[in-house]
Amino acid sequence: MPQTLLTDVAEAKLAAAAGSAAAVSITHIALGDGGGSNYAPTYDQTGLVNEIVRKPIEAHHMVDPNAWRVKAEFGPETQAFGVREIGFFDEVGDLVCIWAGLDVVARQTGSVAYLVDHVLSFSRVEDGLVVVNAPDDLLFALAVGHARSMFLIFKEQMRQGLAIEALQ
Repeated sequence: MPQTLLTDVAEAKLAAAAGSAAAVSITHIALGDGGGSNYAPTYDQTGLVNEIVRKPIEAHHMVDPNAWRVKAEFGPETQAFGVREIGFFDEVGDLVCIWAGLDVVARQTGSVAYLVDHVLSFSRVEDGLVVVNAPDDLLFALAVGHARSMFLIFKEQMRQGLAIEALQ
């Protein structure tokens, strides 16, 4: 099963950031073809086996204090290849997390948009040490705001309904 690993480089950066105001800031997503075959990712990797394309993260939102959903779209003009590995890089270009696995089913890029929509979970990391430096996912924020507004309206309607019943 494909897995996402936090690299040794990231662990060292996180240890250095602990107790300070610093944070590891993930900014880019890269896709690769794994050199044409699947592999098990390792903690000591410093890059993808065969990176083909990299771009900035386009949107993100916090799922919980140590989990971020990140999104990037690789357009139809992207070179065609089978994606077998995905790397998440910080602002200085170091590999923070890698997604790969022995049983990855390669998905094709090129001629169609390839969307990366991935949750990065840092459950073993102190809150606030990992941040995603990218634009907010405005659609997600809008949906959450709308749901909250609908809940508040419903709650007020229920309160008013109970008040009317009490008067009768």
